[in-house]
Amino acid sequence: MNRRHFLLSAAGAACLPAFGMEEKTRLGLVRSTHGKLVRPAPLDDALTYEQVRDMVFTAIRYGAPRAGSLEAKIKPGSWVVIKPNIVFLRPHPSYAPGDITDFRVTRAVLEYVAAHSRAGRITVAEGGTYRRHDDPAEDNVVVQGGRRVGAYDFDWGANEFPGHDGSLHSLLAGCARRFPDKKFDYVDLSYDAVRGPDGQFRRIVVPRAPNGVGAFGARPDYFVTKTITGCDFLITVPVMKVHLECGITACLKNYVGTAPRQAYATPGYFHNATLHSGHSAGGRIDPFIVDLAAFHPPDYCVVDGIRGLQSQEHSIHRDDQTVRSNLVFAGEDPVAADALAARLMGFNPHDIEFLHMAARRGMGTMDQSRMDFLGDEPDRHERRWEKPRRWYGRCNREWKLSARPGAWKSHTAPFDTLDLPAVAGGAESYTAAADVYADGHVRGFLWVGLRGAVVARLNGEAVAAFESQTRYRVGQFQYPVELRPGRNRLEFQVRPLGGEAQLSVLLTGPRNDGDTADGIRWVAA
Repeated sequence: MNRRHFLLSAAGAACLPAFGMEEKTRLGLVRSTHGKLVRPAPLDDALTYEQVRDMVFTAIRYGAPRAGSLEAKIKPGSWVVIKPNIVFLRPHPSYAPGDITDFRVTRAVLEYVAAHSRAGRITVAEGGTYRRHDDPAEDNVVVQGGRRVGAYDFDWGANEFPGHDGSLHSLLAGCARRFPDKKFDYVDLSYDAVRGPDGQFRRIVVPRAPNGVGAFGARPDYFVTKTITGCDFLITVPVMKVHLECGITACLKNYVGTAPRQAYATPGYFHNATLHSGHSAGGRIDPFIVDLAAFHPPDYCVVDGIRGLQSQEHSIHRDDQTVRSNLVFAGEDPVAADALAARLMGFNPHDIEFLHMAARRGMGTMDQSRMDFLGDEPDRHERRWEKPRRWYGRCNREWKLSARPGAWKSHTAPFDTLDLPAVAGGAESYTAAADVYADGHVRGFLWVGLRGAVVARLNGEAVAAFESQTRYRVGQFQYPVELRPGRNRLEFQVRPLGGEAQLSVLLTGPRNDGDTADGIRWVAA
């Protein structure tokens, strides 16, 4: 039974990579200044294709999977799918340089797999916000040279990606001539939905991981594509960007482009609208990001950090939004790769919700102590990209709750906000306790979101007392605090107002920028 038949008939236990506790995952990080490159270049240089290819090939060799090499992991005759991010095409107003995967990175991955592996078929697959040329709808149409085009036949010219001149069609045609023993093609995932015998789009339930973890989204069954569920080997090739809703976009967020827009779009708007409305949970898109990845987790990852976008994932028409970093990194663990992407952009990986969910499924590790970095050192290259204006980190989830003296129960909140009556039942007041471990003296800010009245204590001392019935939000109230080394106890006595008692708690660093403070971790109270 092949992967496609397994997923579409049973949707049982997922065929997921197992990352053992005893073995570290390897990530290869290469910047354009790397000493072992043939032609190193400054970090602000517009690179040639040959330089980008050298960076990609070197990162892949450094980021070797447990099989020993990428080519060793790809079995002879395999159908390999390469999934870049090509969400928009020029001249869409949301497009800006750094919005999509650099075509030179995609080309280099394509050429590496073609030259070094024994794959039988190599497919580039993506689903973006543009209609296919044979789609009769008139919205989201891209016209070039008097004809409708999509990602496959859009000609980028010679300036957007120096050294790559032409279209994806011309790139694949060139590969077919160079490697006649392999088949090369393109699949528009927007039009690739799985259908039932009646020809209608068919929903598939998220496969359960071997550890029993299933869907995170509000709805567990999804429209998925034949290509993603049917291929033998999947390489995600995202561009590294800031994202307005989930913080960052890289390996796992790239899976939103695998949702077939033909099934999820609403009339007149070729966007995954009903994916968002039907599968978001807790007001977040993170759940369906991981659910989509569960249908075929990445077998390998190559991340484009040549150029990306700060502030948010699409153009805000600001000249300084595009950030040039001139780096590429690669490895087989998508969670580790996304954690590295977060660090390189100045985020605390702990604050990226979908990484926690993916780690729970066993897709990989976000624990830096279980990662080996080869090539360039990440700590030397972290930058502080501009975050979304309303960005905040991940609130505490591990609570001890009491609705009456001495009667405590443990509770793990699925999202940031703790709804006390829903969790602990009706009561005149509640006590919610949380412990946080600090590596040393940590100064920062306590962010409290509240509906009700509260007295907040840190290590037995009152630090705040207030009430709120205004519009609830995380970080409504912010107070300077200092944690002592070791374990610290936060305790909140909450009295409902108008029958409501909601609470969220976040500890930020001295910059008070919404990121979780460095050197702390929440522990079960």
